[in-house]
Amino acid sequence: MNLYEIMLEHFAPKGSERGIFTYLLAQSDEEVYEWLKTDPSLSDGRAVYTPYQGNEADGKTYAIYNQSFDIVGHEKYKDRMIRLKGELNDEVELTDLYYGMTLVGWSMVKSDIPSEQIELLKDTGISIESA
Repeated sequence: MNLYEIMLEHFAPKGSERGIFTYLLAQSDEEVYEWLKTDPSLSDGRAVYTPYQGNEADGKTYAIYNQSFDIVGHEKYKDRMIRLKGELNDEVELTDLYYGMTLVGWSMVKSDIPSEQIELLKDTGISIESA
């Protein structure tokens, strides 16, 4: 099992905020994506909402660019989000922020984390979800 941190960044007209939303135990980046796609409710009562399901259903493909900005291939939305580890790490231009926008991303904190360490973290009050 790997330990991931799920991060949120919210943009609004009067400011923005970025932080760790929760931690997740998962086998892979794809498993993190699939968990986020379900708009999961967390054990502490909060929820994470993403556009993943709708955007994936659109069936669009996205260009992949190299360092020289040449198109070197295409990928589907799901593959793009897994490669970038969420829309938080995408270089999209944010527009129409009147109501604000929240972006979600993730990064691996520790791979192959022992169950003893997981229990220790939970015992100290850290919220850890499971995919």
